[in-house]
Amino acid sequence: MRYESPIQSAARIAMEDIEIGGQRIDKGKRVTLMLGAASRDRERFSNPDRLDITREDNRHLSFGFGPHFCLGSALARVEGQAVIGTVVQRWPGVQLAGDDFEWRYNPSFRSLISLPVAY
Repeated sequence: MRYESPIQSAARIAMEDIEIGGQRIDKGKRVTLMLGAASRDRERFSNPDRLDITREDNRHLSFGFGPHFCLGSALARVEGQAVIGTVVQRWPGVQLAGDDFEWRYNPSFRSLISLPVAY
């Protein structure tokens, strides 16, 4: 989820005047949060562009945070584990067939059109 966050951005309205990173945001202004970029932040994650399924500190924002945390996150995690577990069990030698993936164009929601594999 951290490596390729399906939700790339989210919009919020500032509830009060605030300054973040030297930038003033006035109450009532719309702010776009770039969640996919936050999950690759070099100040937050060591080696952020590396897929590491054993990464211990993996507190990403792919499911949001606080009152905006995704209600379906637990189901999504269980589904992901079931799908990956089934694929690996059924095709033990499965591996990616190259790294030329075709992504669906959508600035907010990241998804693959296809994922070529070999086994």
